[in-house]
Amino acid sequence: MLMKTRNRLIICLAVIGVIACLIVQGYIIPQNNYEKAQYITQQQNPSTHDLNSILKYKNKYMGNISNLSNLFYNLPLNNLGISFRLFPDKLTAEVNYKEAVWRINESDENKVNKALIYNSTAAFALIDNLEEIDYNFTGSSFKVKRADVEKWYGSNLSWLLTKDTWKNKVQDKLENYDFIKTCMGGMEIK
Repeated sequence: MLMKTRNRLIICLAVIGVIACLIVQGYIIPQNNYEKAQYITQQQNPSTHDLNSILKYKNKYMGNISNLSNLFYNLPLNNLGISFRLFPDKLTAEVNYKEAVWRINESDENKVNKALIYNSTAAFALIDNLEEIDYNFTGSSFKVKRADVEKWYGSNLSWLLTKDTWKNKVQDKLENYDFIKTCMGGMEIK
């Protein structure tokens, strides 16, 4: 009798284990993979980018290439080939993308403009002494200065670095064509 009960218990535990394994393999893992893919896609769009993913790169000094590159690797357009150069004497960062603007904008004519505005705002808000960013694409370049970004949002950009403020004052404004036009008008295009 004790042997039959033990065998039944072992069979029940084996069935429960197989069912649990099927649930994990058939539902939980695919759901987690889907959510990760969705998150990665959202990180390419300035309107849905997660501010919390870049707050750890806040720094007083732009001379830390590791910090600066990790910041840009976590911002929109990070899926393009990127290289960096710093000019500490001019407090300038150079971000080089290995793609042409027209190719990036194939699906959305303002994709690069939105990303440049967003990335510049993030970089200037997070890196205190960064004064200029030169973005270079194949065939075109853009120069963004801290003073111009401060005109878009107000003088001290660090006030933007809370989730609600960032959403309302930075991300939501990127849906306004006039705002994009004003910002891009302030950038020096080479």
